Amino acid sequence: MAGENDNKSEKPTQRKLRKAHEKGQIARSRQVSSAGSLLAAVLLLMFFGQTILQTLEYEMKHLLALRVPSEITGSYLSNIAEGVGVQVAIVVLPLLLAISLFSVATNVMQGGLAFSTESLGFHFEKLSPKRGMGRIFSKNGLVELLKSLVLLGAIGFISYRVVRSHLALFPKLMLMDVRKIFHWTAVISYEVLIRVTVLLIVVALGDYLFQKYRFKDQLKMSKQEIKEEYKEVEGDPLTKGRIRRLQRQMARKRMMADVPTADVVITNPTHYSVALSYKVETMDAPRVVAKGVGFLALKIREVAQEHGIPLVENKPLAQTLYKTAEVGESIPSSLYKAVAEILAFVYRAKNALSR
Repeated sequence: MAGENDNKSEKPTQRKLRKAHEKGQIARSRQVSSAGSLLAAVLLLMFFGQTILQTLEYEMKHLLALRVPSEITGSYLSNIAEGVGVQVAIVVLPLLLAISLFSVATNVMQGGLAFSTESLGFHFEKLSPKRGMGRIFSKNGLVELLKSLVLLGAIGFISYRVVRSHLALFPKLMLMDVRKIFHWTAVISYEVLIRVTVLLIVVALGDYLFQKYRFKDQLKMSKQEIKEEYKEVEGDPLTKGRIRRLQRQMARKRMMADVPTADVVITNPTHYSVALSYKVETMDAPRVVAKGVGFLALKIREVAQEHGIPLVENKPLAQTLYKTAEVGESIPSSLYKAVAEILAFVYRAKNALSR
C-alpha cells in the first residue's frame, strides 16, 4: 500500500473531484462552522443584546411580582413555567435559528451543497471496535485531538487574561445590586466572546486551507489511474485507432469505387493522383472524386487505366489540387482555367477517337 501511495504524484482530475463531491466528500473544516456560529452570536448580541436583556429583565420582574396563592398547585406552577417559557422562547429561538443558519451558510461556502445517500446506508464495518479505535488513535485522530487541546488551552488563556484585567472589580461586586452584577458579568463575558471569536476565525482560516490541501493530497492519482480514467471517458486509444483505420479503409473503398466515374486523372506522375469529374448538367464546377499520394496514387492510376480514364501529367496542378480540394468537393475557383484546358484537351481527344 505504501508503494501505491508513493506513486500518486499527479493532481486529481476534475472528474475525480466531481465524483468525490457526489459522494459527499468535500474539503471542510469544523472550525469554520464553529467560528461562523460564534461570529453570528457576537453580531446578534451586538445589535440585539440590549433588547434581549430588557425583555429578560421584564420577565424576571413580572415573575417576582406575582402574588403567590395560599395553596400552590401543580397547575399554578405549570402555568407560570409555560408563560415564562413562551416569552423566553420568543426572544431566544430567533437568535438560535439565526446562528444555525449562519453555521449552515459557512458549510455551504466551503464546498457547496452536497447530498449523498451513500453515507446514509448501513455499513457493517463501521460497527467494528477495532476500526473505531484505529480511527481514534490514527495519525489524523491524534492531530485533531492535539488541535482541540491547543485550542482549549488558547481559549482558557484568553479567558484568564480578560478576567485578570478586571480583577480589581470583583471585590466591588459584593457591594453592587443584582442588576449591576449581571451587567458586569455580561460585559466581561462579551469581551471574552469577542476575543475567542477572533481567535477562532484565524484558526478556522488556517484549518480550512490545511483541510483543502490534505483533501486534494488524499485524492492524488497515479499516472496509471489517469490513463485508466482517460480510457473510461475517451475510450481505449487502441480501439479508437482501429475504428479510425476501418473508417479510412471504408472511405478509400468508396473513393476507389468512384474512380471509374471520373473524366480525367491528373498525376505527378506517380506521387500524386487526383481524379476529376465534371457533369455539365448537374455540376457548377469540376469535382474531386478521388485523390491519393504514394501507393494510393498508384492504385488510382491502375483503376483509371482499367476503365479507360485518361491520365494527364501536370505536376504543379496535381499537387495543388491534392492540397486544396477534398474528396467530394468542387475545385477552387483559382484552378478553373487550368482544369478547363485539360478537360477541353480530353474531350477533343475523345471526339477524335470516336470518329
